Amino acid sequence: MANMKSCSGFVGLLAVVNNDPISRINNRGSYKKINRPISLVPRGGASSTQINLSATATMASLFAGSVGGAIGVGVSYPFDTLSTKAQVSTGAGKSHINVARSMKVIWKNEGLRGFFEGVLVTMIGQAFIKAIQFAVNEITFLWLGKHSSIQSNILKMAIAGTLAGLLSSFVVSPVELVKIRMQTQNKLRRNKKDDDSCTSPVLYQNEIDCARWMIKNEGWRALLFHGLGITIVREIPSFAFYFVAYGLLAQSALADILGSHAAPLLFGAMAGWAMWIPTYPIDIVKTIVQVQTTEKGATHELLSSWQVASRLYRAGGLRAFFDGLEPKLARAAVKHAVTFWVYEILMNFLRPHS
Repeated sequence: MANMKSCSGFVGLLAVVNNDPISRINNRGSYKKINRPISLVPRGGASSTQINLSATATMASLFAGSVGGAIGVGVSYPFDTLSTKAQVSTGAGKSHINVARSMKVIWKNEGLRGFFEGVLVTMIGQAFIKAIQFAVNEITFLWLGKHSSIQSNILKMAIAGTLAGLLSSFVVSPVELVKIRMQTQNKLRRNKKDDDSCTSPVLYQNEIDCARWMIKNEGWRALLFHGLGITIVREIPSFAFYFVAYGLLAQSALADILGSHAAPLLFGAMAGWAMWIPTYPIDIVKTIVQVQTTEKGATHELLSSWQVASRLYRAGGLRAFFDGLEPKLARAAVKHAVTFWVYEILMNFLRPHS
């Protein structure tokens, strides 16, 4: 009974199998239920019964991860906007951006809406992205546990996270491309394309309008693949760090001390920092690459990732690769704390019990 209960927990932590977090055996030999924030595979790995139950657990994780990811990105979105604007300003050769000044400028020129440009497509996209990441992570770990000779749980987590980051990149890239274009659109210079005589500015009305404009003027290929390579380079290490960090923290003694609500909040925030701090310079390069337009008939050549990185270094040295880091870390803490907290709450209702 206890083993069956414990098979369905957080899919990103299946590699941490040091003990059964749902039930521990007391001195009289019976099972005692404890309040752990995360459910993990028990000591010895997954049994055949647990493997059979994993399909139900995966479906629950898909739903819980989708909802958690969407809500997490929604509440943390203003920080992302600040970070993106700082990154683009850095790419334009401007000096280090003051976050407080950026907030005042956005509020003055665009109001509250300016902090949430592109939020809809990002929330929807994150629902799909988190579903892919959680499912791939779980399935990969289960496969490694059954078919590989790898003994290290950390290595299994890292491999599973790497594959999750790789496969989700194909959704992440177009979603973030639209988000970046919405966040950085120049509202004073964009002209209507269907009327050459009209020079009055026009905004992307919403994310769908932005995507349609890109398809019309840059093509489907640009929407789906512009910046994909650098996105993959960022996502692979990000999610290896992400799942390993959260997994190790969830299996620590601190998890029992914090309880089922505080632990996911704190560990989610720390996992968010673990994924962003080492990969943030790549994210700056990706943002500048994707903000470049590829309009049909354009005479300018797009800068490659290496060219962008070289120009950044010449313009501001190593510091240029960390502009906008403060709001990004604030966003990561809020986003992933909320994501894991919502995920754990939903999994408490959705995980299979026997």
